[in-house]
Parts: sequence; C-alpha cells; structure tokens
Amino acid sequence: MVCTHPAYHPRQPRPRPRTRTRTSVLSEGVLPEPLDETWREALDRIARARGWTTTHDAARLGACVAELSATYNDDAPRSVRASSPAALAARLLFSFPRDVAKGAGAVRELVASGALAGDRPLRVLDIGAGLGAMTWGAARALAAAGGSAAAIDAALVDDDPQALGLAMEIARARGDAAGISVRARAVVAPVDRAAATSPGEHDLVLVGQVLSELDRDRPDGERVARHADLLAHLLDRAVAEHGALVVVEPALRERTRHLHRLRDELAVSGRAHVFAPCLHAAGCPALSAPGDWCHEDLPVDLPPWLVPVARAAGLRWQGLTFSYLVLTRDGRTLASMSPPGAGRVRVVSDRLVTKGKSEVFLCGEHAAGVGRVRATRLDRHAGDENRLWDEVIRGDLMRVSPPLDPARPRVDAASALTRIDVARARR
Repeated sequence: MVCTHPAYHPRQPRPRPRTRTRTSVLSEGVLPEPLDETWREALDRIARARGWTTTHDAARLGACVAELSATYNDDAPRSVRASSPAALAARLLFSFPRDVAKGAGAVRELVASGALAGDRPLRVLDIGAGLGAMTWGAARALAAAGGSAAAIDAALVDDDPQALGLAMEIARARGDAAGISVRARAVVAPVDRAAATSPGEHDLVLVGQVLSELDRDRPDGERVARHADLLAHLLDRAVAEHGALVVVEPALRERTRHLHRLRDELAVSGRAHVFAPCLHAAGCPALSAPGDWCHEDLPVDLPPWLVPVARAAGLRWQGLTFSYLVLTRDGRTLASMSPPGAGRVRVVSDRLVTKGKSEVFLCGEHAAGVGRVRATRLDRHAGDENRLWDEVIRGDLMRVSPPLDPARPRVDAASALTRIDVARARR
C-alpha cells in the first residue's frame, strides 16, 4: 500500500493558546479520554492482518492520513474518496481514535444528566456509522460516568460494506468499553433508509459526520429543508419517546453554520426540542454575523501514540474540535434538567485576556431574555464571588447572578458565578 499525495502541502498545526487540563463544569468524570495502548494494539492487529501499515510507521501512515484529509475536501463521491486501502487504513488507525472521542463528547451531557440511564441494554442506531466510532464514544462516555447500562445493542448502518466490515472486526476485537458490552450488527443501507432497515425504537440515534456529505450539490436553503425533514423523520420513526438524536459535524464554519440553521428550522417549527448544546430555543445568535459559528474545543488531545502520525500529516493533535446538536421528542432540555433560576449561560469561546481585563462570549439567559453577549470582567473587580471566571473554558455551564445586562455585560465585584452541574442536580 502506497500513500503519496504530491500536491498536498502539510500545514503546521495551530498552537494552542494555553494548556487546559481542568475538566469542564458539566463533564466531570465523563470528559472524553484518548484511546489507550490496548486500543492501539487491537487496531494495529486488524491493519496488519490486511497488509496495511500500522501506527508504528508514522511517516507512511501520516501520508495516508494527509491524502484522506485532502480528498475529503474535493467533490469526489464518498465511496471513492474513503474506501481505498490507503483511505481505510487512515480511517481505522487515525480517524477512528479521534472520532471516538468526538462521539463521547457529544453525548456527555445526556450521560451526565442521567437521560440515558436504564436497567436494560441501551438500544443504539448509528447512521452513517462507518467504523462505529460514534457508538464506541457513547459506550466510553457511559462507562466513564458509571452508567447503569451493562450493554449496548447497536445497529451500524452505512452504505459502505468495507467500512462496516472493519466496524465488525473492531467489535470482535474489543467486545466492551470498560465493562459495557458493545453488541453490534451491520446493516448495509443508505442514510435515508436507516429508520426502515432497523425497526423499533432506539434510546439513542447517532448521526455522526453524515450531513456534510449529503446533498452537496444542492442550494443551501434546499439542503436545510431536506436535512430538517430527515432528522424529523428519524425522531418520529427511530427514536423512543424518552430517547435522543445526536448529530455530530466537523467544527468547520460552513458545516457548523448549516447545523445551526437546521437547529433553528427544527426548533422554531416545533418538530424537535433542543436538548444541547443550547440553553434556549430562540434563534441561534451565531447566525446573525456571517463569520460566526459555535463549536466545541475540548481539552482532549490525540492519544500520544498518534501524535507522530499527526505531525507527519501536518495536522493538529491538540484539543478536540467538533460541532453537535442533541434533539429530543419529549421536551427534555439541558436547561430543564439543570437547577432552576435565571442567568444560566454556556461559555462559547476561550477567555480573551488583555491588560486590565478579560472577556468571554456567553450564550444563554440574560436580563433582557436570551442571546449571546461578550462579557467583561475588569481585573480590579476580581473577588471570591466571581473567582470561577478565572477557570472557565469553552463548553462550561454556569449561572451569573444577577443576570447580565446585554447593553453592558459586565461581571463586577457584586456578580456571583456558580457552576451548573447537571449530574449533581439530578441526585
């Protein structure tokens, strides 16, 4: 197997602004962990059995990863771009470990809130599953939080039989995620037939990095309408009454803004309830400016054994970026499952520190309703009541009391900041 891409010029990974090691407010105990060496051994065995390169040849695998990364940005059909031996090797050994963490990050609030608790196997429908990374991410999030489900019964749906073949090999090689058994079955079918090919109600429906591959040649407005219909259909036909649908997309501006538009279309029409990441059902504030988009950037790096591969491919290894949307049928939302009271906000940026002050974008409840504000705290107003300001990272949930005035969003000496811990609230 040869991996070369002469037209590809590796870009240097952008530096991180600082080291971030604290778990997020909501995610204590369930922040995604990188896959360990036992996973490396299992994935390498699968690759070696097929005559592919392994993670121990960083230069060669890095070339495969760079080639896959470049081709994902062209207009070739997905089956052509992602099913060659080189592409499958890159997906197995690099994309899969990275995407497992994305799956875990996208469901972490469902897990923390107890929305996926139960005394029977969790029924999962993984649409456009590929190698099953989203399912394994859900399993690892449940295991990390001490979830009560002892097993996951997953239907992995994809129109690529080669990818599903790898998915089943991974399931046979691993069997469980930290004590949670993963029982998977493969279903070869297109995305729009997923609900029909896997009858029954599912506790969790996963749509991981699928929408950005669909209808790429259609106008934006038509794409939004078609994808909104698809998600509404899945909610109606595939999701149990108390279940959830989780959409994960790359943290790229246009793909994430498409997800924001879908969110608004579904929420405003009443066809779905937005569980997360939003704390409100009003229009997405990020859509008000063409250059804005809202995504996650969690302090979770690639496994150490993949860092040389990322370097060789010219890709970043620090942090975990993705955008996501969690929808429910029964009206449950992240806000409804958090402690009552006004001033609940999510941190939607890193802290911006300049001389004498620091700023952060907050989205949620303020004194005049809901929306996004660029909040400021002057250094001279730092105190015990607002000490949390110095620790917040993107994705955190907190309460600001009294709620901020959107005309002058200042955290001052009289402002009290408290963490919102949904897991603690439900106990």
